[in-house]
Amino acid sequence: MSSPARRPLSRLDAPPGALRWILVIVFLDMMGLGLLVPVIPLIVREFRADALTIGWLSLAYAAAQFVATPLLGAWSDRHGRRGVLLLSFLGSAAAYFAFGWAPALWILFAGRIVDGLTGANVGMSQAYIADITEVAQRSRALALSGVALGTGFIVGPLVGIGLSAFGPHVPAFAAGGLALASTLLAWWRLPESLPAGTRTAPVASQPLNPFAPLLQALGRSALRPLLVATFLASFAMAALRSHFAFFAIAVLAFSQSDANRVMAFLGVMMVVAQGGLVRQAVHRWGDHGTLVVGLVLSAIGFAGLSVAISPSMLYVMVAVTAVGVGLGTPTMAALVSRRSGAIEQGEMLGAAQAAASLAQVMGPVWAGFIFDRAGPQFPFSTGAALVVAALLVVTLNRPREPHS
Repeated sequence: MSSPARRPLSRLDAPPGALRWILVIVFLDMMGLGLLVPVIPLIVREFRADALTIGWLSLAYAAAQFVATPLLGAWSDRHGRRGVLLLSFLGSAAAYFAFGWAPALWILFAGRIVDGLTGANVGMSQAYIADITEVAQRSRALALSGVALGTGFIVGPLVGIGLSAFGPHVPAFAAGGLALASTLLAWWRLPESLPAGTRTAPVASQPLNPFAPLLQALGRSALRPLLVATFLASFAMAALRSHFAFFAIAVLAFSQSDANRVMAFLGVMMVVAQGGLVRQAVHRWGDHGTLVVGLVLSAIGFAGLSVAISPSMLYVMVAVTAVGVGLGTPTMAALVSRRSGAIEQGEMLGAAQAAASLAQVMGPVWAGFIFDRAGPQFPFSTGAALVVAALLVVTLNRPREPHS
């Protein structure tokens, strides 16, 4: 097997296969995460049983990702996307295998830190897609990425139901195998997407400060509302992702398999939104209007989850939340990309992911604390309030969009 040609692509000469293969890789990456996430509480319970420990574990990942992602984005703007993608998938593989091995709690923390330090998977995939697509097609391409992401998150938990019969560590090992497969496919099938002529100044000439790209992006009036809204919405989603299984088990007496099915259903609805609704919504309302609709639905979903008293109500509110997130996520990324310069796509999308990572640093710890102290519904009621705040930020601070 020979390595692919290294000649950088451009939007004009990027073969259709480049988009197809990055979508396959995104699918495998999210499938691995979908295998791991439902069993994290089971593996952690072998050492500690409280919800706050899950929060600290999520914090370890998110803090490392917050530090590393902007630097990886800036590095990719100088040296290209391909190497950073390979590093990210290898880091995920190491982390997932650590959960499969898991002889001690500190190994879990070490694995999550490694995964966070190399955790540019999503942002770098988005930057790769932005490199090879025209502005007019970018929302659709990013929505397809969301479909691949959501489909992986459907298949992962469903496969995990069967693998969990052999213990919680088996899905973690399977997730590691998928991350290795993503690495091999990226090495074999993805050429470099960023032409040398469009790269930025050497990274060494820039301050190696993880806050610098985020602060630089926040200094731009066009990007600031999007980054603040990303932080607020990601804070709410961190509560859902890190403590949903605890919530469903505590409030509705769900089993772990029941929680897996709900997470798979969440993925189905995100695919429906990003595969079948985003294109029509953007055509009708534009990126900004679609983002607003997504945030409204997300707020309704979080509020409904906080008062869910039956499995049927839970499923309805999960569906509403998933459609909201499915509409909002790709349009948020498209707006960040549109409001960034052509040579800084990786850095600005990395700054957006850093804003999300910063929220994920605090969100799970807050969710674990308020879950243990106030009750299992409170992470979702506060999440609804945060999404409403994000909605106000993007609606009250809308700049004029640049022409495509």
